[in-house]
Amino acid sequence: MKNQNRPELITIEDQNFGSHVEHWNLLTENPATDVPKWLGLALDAPVMPMGLCKEECDMDASAWLIQGPKQEKIQLTQVIAVENNKPQALKTAFPSFESPYKVKATIERIITCKSNTQAVLRLNLGANTIVYAFDTLYSVNHDQYEKDQPYLAQLNAWAYELEAVSDHEHLVVDDPASIKHHRALNDILAANNGVAPANLQEQIDAWEPKSEDDKEPVTVDFSKMVAYLYGENMGQEDEAWFQGNIVGKTSMSFMDQEYTLYDVALIHDENQEATLIRIATKNPAYKDFAIGQFIRGNLWIQVNIYAKK
Repeated sequence: MKNQNRPELITIEDQNFGSHVEHWNLLTENPATDVPKWLGLALDAPVMPMGLCKEECDMDASAWLIQGPKQEKIQLTQVIAVENNKPQALKTAFPSFESPYKVKATIERIITCKSNTQAVLRLNLGANTIVYAFDTLYSVNHDQYEKDQPYLAQLNAWAYELEAVSDHEHLVVDDPASIKHHRALNDILAANNGVAPANLQEQIDAWEPKSEDDKEPVTVDFSKMVAYLYGENMGQEDEAWFQGNIVGKTSMSFMDQEYTLYDVALIHDENQEATLIRIATKNPAYKDFAIGQFIRGNLWIQVNIYAKK
């Protein structure tokens, strides 16, 4: 029986998701030769995750989700078309790995493709916090997802580019309307113990400067800012920009290559617990950032969902 309570579903053309070639390029300089070899090794020591499915009969019989090699920290994920319980063709393949950080999330929207092989999920983490992520387990989970159901979502990401944020980076705001908005907001929040009143916008509109100093340009220090911006293109929202502080650093190896793992605050709103994400990079230029340092860059964000909350 089809799931009648699934989240909002948007179907787009397969090519609108972009190609996984650029993702494989993060693992090897020779994807044309290395990736087929690796996929073969994965099939020699396979894992077939069931995600949210409790029984094999709950799974989509038209596709197999195979990961491997079993013992490796990085898993090579393959979605294989199946007919009469026999493999027919490779639909798609991508790298994935596990993160220790799980957050409670509801799935507001599923952006998928006609081949039903991949999807980007719009995840609501609560307190109006939205994250978009590529669903590594979509081919087994897609019939299980329910709207308004909290799940344990494991967030991780591959880094395209990373850079250190310089101390005391700042922006000078000299537009009169922006100056008024900034100073009005600060005054109103200070008068309300840091809590925004219900009529915040009305109070901002009514606010007037008390002195000439209130009209002066505002200098904003954003060197210690935590920020996340998801991609603008439908189906590619999982390609994100971020800035955050490093709270942990470890490493892992795959095919005799060392990967640096950074645990970073992706989102940290006031009075809210930080949303942490594990970021992987093989690039030696990005291996020397330190715990406590703020970094920024471009990510491919993934999510693994194995359980309801």
